[in-house]
Amino acid sequence: MRGLCLANLTVADAGPLALIDAAAQAGFTSVNLWLTEPPSMAMFTLQRRSEAPLIGDAQRVAEVCARLRASDVRVQAASAGWLSADFDRARVPAVVDVAAQLGTRVLAVVGWDQERARLIEHLGLVSELAAQAGMLVGLEPMTYSAVATLSDAVAIVDALAATNLRLIIDALHLVRSGGTPAQVAALAPDQIISLQLCDGPAIAPPPDRLRYESVNDRLHPGNGAFPLDELLAAIPESATIEVEAPVLAEAGASIDQRARSSFEYASRFLEANPR
Repeated sequence: MRGLCLANLTVADAGPLALIDAAAQAGFTSVNLWLTEPPSMAMFTLQRRSEAPLIGDAQRVAEVCARLRASDVRVQAASAGWLSADFDRARVPAVVDVAAQLGTRVLAVVGWDQERARLIEHLGLVSELAAQAGMLVGLEPMTYSAVATLSDAVAIVDALAATNLRLIIDALHLVRSGGTPAQVAALAPDQIISLQLCDGPAIAPPPDRLRYESVNDRLHPGNGAFPLDELLAAIPESATIEVEAPVLAEAGASIDQRARSSFEYASRFLEANPR
């Protein structure tokens, strides 16, 4: 089984150092860490500890780099949120620079800007600067964002035709937006950079609760009704498996305990459902 990646959302209260430590202790080989605070943080059941942002703090960046080297965990992806109506072009170089220092493979972004032409323009800028730093960019469709469906995301990627732009497939958002594994299988293998693995009940919450479910109340793979076996079969071997499963029932457990639980559930599921 290929190495697994621990997504920051699984342990939403973990800062970069705690995330890396938890990933290493649980058995993950990589992480997807937040470079900037998610826009939905106020809705999180588990809040992050008050920490200075990495961007603009050279000492903290150096500490994170040292912890990565010591733990032998790498940064598969760094999530920057971004692409909102108040997108700040001037901030992009600093974010890309920090991601590059961390050895990030993929800069992960979500489209929040409802003005599609402007969103595409800004995504193009991010992709260009990331390419100069040797990084890929992963666009994640999210049910309650401006890029809500896989079809939306594919149309944007096709419009830009940036050679380093890829798609992140989140199992929850795919299912909740009406997407199917067949749609994923129809994509070219090199379009997909990662699968964010989780499970959930067949019946979706009301539309105004979709965001809450996604940031607080997912299920471990194998504990729900999502067609994960078909989805795994549709994902290319080259795609990274990120475990993104914040489980509400485990919210009282420590960061390390939740990371270990997510690794064990995901490992058992993948062993029983090989790609």
